[in-house]
Amino acid sequence: MKLRLTPLLIVCLLALNALQPVFAEETASKAETSKDKSDAGDKEKKKGGDEDVSGGRFAGDPIYVHIPPMVLPVISDAGVEQLVTLILDVQVKDFDAADNMHSNMPKVQDSLMRALYGGLGQGTLRHGKLVDVTKVKNKAVAAVGEVIGTDHVQDVLVKSVSQRML
Repeated sequence: MKLRLTPLLIVCLLALNALQPVFAEETASKAETSKDKSDAGDKEKKKGGDEDVSGGRFAGDPIYVHIPPMVLPVISDAGVEQLVTLILDVQVKDFDAADNMHSNMPKVQDSLMRALYGGLGQGTLRHGKLVDVTKVKNKAVAAVGEVIGTDHVQDVLVKSVSQRML
């Protein structure tokens, strides 16, 4: 079967081919602009510190270290019952503790995962099917304290809890 190109199709293809350098210039211009913005953002990050640490601007202000969202499955004998998503912030004593926590973030996340996963699965951190936020908070304080020292952890703030029944 032979393919016939109509004159209209040929004109369209030629027009697209002619516009290709225009699109390439626009793409290059956008890439350069976003690179300039990225460079400016990198300079601000270097001045302002880590994105996962906030607070402490004035004497006596609390200092918080943000933990990436954690998704924990609740597994029973019948299988996976639900997924629980937690967003936590840890209030630390000072910037040295925040740096220590930031440097040990994989260990902090591991400790939190082990402590909370087991408690949710066994039911010790739940009231029936609902998450007991106070128990989660206390367990999280202990878990983070194991890694960076209990004297450096002042509190754990539960910013969000989301449960999805399966």
